[in-house]
Amino acid sequence: MLKSPKSVIIRNYLDVSNNRYGYLHHNINQQIYHEKTGMSSIPIVPPPNLPPLRGGVNSKTLQRPKLLMMIHWRESGKWDLYQAIMGQMEKLDILQPFGLNRFRSNFWNRLTYILSEFYLPLVALMKRDSFDIVMSWSMRLGICYGVLNRLFRRSRSPKHIIYDFHIDLTRTDWIYRFRLKLLQFAIPGIDFFFTTSEKEIEIYARQFGIRPEMMAFWPMTPAAYLLKKDISSGGDYIFSYGNSDRDYDMLIQAVKNLPVQTVIVSRTYQPTYPLPSGIVLIREKSWEKLLELIESSRMVILPLQSYWIAAGQLCMLETLALGRPLIVTRNMATVEYAVDGKTALFFDAKDAETLSDHIRYLLDHPDAAELMGQTAREAIGDNAARRLAVLMNALNRLLEQEELRKWM
Repeated sequence: MLKSPKSVIIRNYLDVSNNRYGYLHHNINQQIYHEKTGMSSIPIVPPPNLPPLRGGVNSKTLQRPKLLMMIHWRESGKWDLYQAIMGQMEKLDILQPFGLNRFRSNFWNRLTYILSEFYLPLVALMKRDSFDIVMSWSMRLGICYGVLNRLFRRSRSPKHIIYDFHIDLTRTDWIYRFRLKLLQFAIPGIDFFFTTSEKEIEIYARQFGIRPEMMAFWPMTPAAYLLKKDISSGGDYIFSYGNSDRDYDMLIQAVKNLPVQTVIVSRTYQPTYPLPSGIVLIREKSWEKLLELIESSRMVILPLQSYWIAAGQLCMLETLALGRPLIVTRNMATVEYAVDGKTALFFDAKDAETLSDHIRYLLDHPDAAELMGQTAREAIGDNAARRLAVLMNALNRLLEQEELRKWM
């Protein structure tokens, strides 16, 4: 059992042999929490022009919500968002994949991950009556639960939030069209959508008919400990990494004639021609070794395929958190996390010439490059507070809707 401050009780059932699925739970002692913080409920901020309702709902406060979250990794209570919100919840339970990382087998972990996207929504459906809000932490979890929530919706069903709501606007193949049809069917079973960029709110309002006020951009944040690491000046190589939606062929074209080595870490990249002598391709590295490669690099480059694909944010945030100079493709999501010329250098997809110019500038101006990395590290530290504010605003909105529904 994990122990937290005396006002919070966390029970971790991950290693209990008779447990059927990973389950993390805590309840908050209302009296102790109120004594320590002076808070016992979440205030409602009424929307403008809200009509007066009987019973004076405008002046009410909402009791702290009961939140059920579905995630796709193994969590033991150390997640910074979990720690940030548990004091705001009357009840906070986390459903997670059973047996993830139990064996040293990539096949087992992959199988567990895939199956969890189907059985966790079923478990959430069975447990939903004990909660005010269910939050799905991935598109597949959200779609599966959205379908179930639509098919088996009741008047007292909890509100459903989907995180990481995004689609690939460049794909038109029949498999992806089928997935979009399934998504459209699930949307009535979803009450709030966290998108990966502000631009997508406008796009999805048109494409799916979702009201813009039921969507919000979710600012991602790097792992908190990355911002606390001691860092030093980088080494003498250019670094690039990641598997999804990368354009490494274009990167190689931009760097092949430079007098510095370029190191690429990717499991999925298949070169279309023999690699030049200055390019090193590594298939896989442990997380610790990957961080070392980022920290020791001269700069990090993230070459992405299209403006219309939200990709690269996690690698971007990791790089910024470690204070390394960053050059990244401009897309809907990446532009949310840096200011061009101040905290990163942007270039358009397929523009190898601009990328090459940016690289040469950072190589020729090492002091400016290091200053840009340090400035970015300081700026990205504010994302955790932004993220928490976005989440609490969404929870308040949904709880307010439910309160209003009761009075109608």
